Amino acid sequence: MNKAKKKNRLSERYRIAILNDRTLKELWCAVLSLRNLIIVVSLAVLLLVGIGIVMVNFTPLRQYVPGYPSANEQQMLVDNFLKVDSLERAMSQGELYFDNLHSILVGKNTKSHFIDKDSIKKIDNKIAPIKLDSSLYRQIDDDQLNVHYIEDETVLPTVLSTIKMHFYCPLKGDITNPHSPETGHYGIDIVSNAKDPILSVLDGTVIMAGWTLEAGYVIVVQHRNNIVSQYKHNSFLLKKIGDHVRAGEPLGIIGNTGEYTTGPHLHFELWQNGTPLNPTDYIIF
Repeated sequence: MNKAKKKNRLSERYRIAILNDRTLKELWCAVLSLRNLIIVVSLAVLLLVGIGIVMVNFTPLRQYVPGYPSANEQQMLVDNFLKVDSLERAMSQGELYFDNLHSILVGKNTKSHFIDKDSIKKIDNKIAPIKLDSSLYRQIDDDQLNVHYIEDETVLPTVLSTIKMHFYCPLKGDITNPHSPETGHYGIDIVSNAKDPILSVLDGTVIMAGWTLEAGYVIVVQHRNNIVSQYKHNSFLLKKIGDHVRAGEPLGIIGNTGEYTTGPHLHFELWQNGTPLNPTDYIIF
């Protein structure tokens, strides 16, 4: 009996009207049951809640809601994170510099300077080699990869007259100070864009990577046929002693470190059997 009464109450229709207080004229009216009224009110509440969520999440109004940072605050957080990371790197470089300076003063070996370029885990993205025609492969190497192929033995000095090998260009740029052994300048100075990478000219093994007072950050690579290449005045190094490097692999970044420097550049030297070679005889810069 009670259930029937409750059902009748939900389905019973009610008239809602708006009347003029003076004339009692009906201006608006609606006929609803209690069930329909509950449904309409629930839908209106859900609609208002949905509109509020959309406005908070996708409009600038969310910056006025407590707990939501503004766009400027988010940018400031990102900038501060980058600055803190840069300060940590600068502090580690400064500590290493003073440690090496102390080691030099007491006659100990300096520590190699190695910086991990990215903290993100490296992804193995090896691609299977494609068999190319030998002539096309050589043309790609010479024209696009800036590789000079030593083949004409008549233009080579005696020290390399029997060697045929590929040399990568360590840095594309302008030569401001040429090779001059008679004046004690055993390499060449190359000026290029800031933050350009310094590349290994041949496959080899890093035999020296560290700081010197005269040349700043220096890296030396031993290659086959008793060839040694030296790269001086780097801003920082990407390899450490004992690392095996491939031709064209980055070794460091162009810089302006050391006492014997007047601006950002690379001092590059090429040696064989203790004899300095003129790099411009073998590499196109």
